[in-house]
Amino acid sequence: MNLADELRTAAAKIRVLAGQATETPWTTHWNAQEYELIGPSRPYPIAQWTYAVATWEPKASEQRAECDTADADYIAAMHPLVGLALADWLDETARNSEPFGQITTFAVEMARTINGGQP
Repeated sequence: MNLADELRTAAAKIRVLAGQATETPWTTHWNAQEYELIGPSRPYPIAQWTYAVATWEPKASEQRAECDTADADYIAAMHPLVGLALADWLDETARNSEPFGQITTFAVEMARTINGGQP
């Protein structure tokens, strides 16, 4: 497989995964002791994390501020529309490289990471 094909393969994989995912954009919010990842039209959370926090204010807000919600916040920021933009970039990079035969190392590394490793 040549480098442009690696980029196209990664773009196709991202498009399939994004197409199967919940409608976007995603957001996070607190619901009692649950930190939830939600989509705009889904009646229940995409994912949720349970924390041992108080259920009454102001103690609940104080304890929530100390919770590590970084993974959920990252997942929300990297929703499928971001994936589709990445797929477009990979395809465009592959298309533009063909006349010149050059692809940046970054694009190849990105594609190989998505594809699961070396070609």
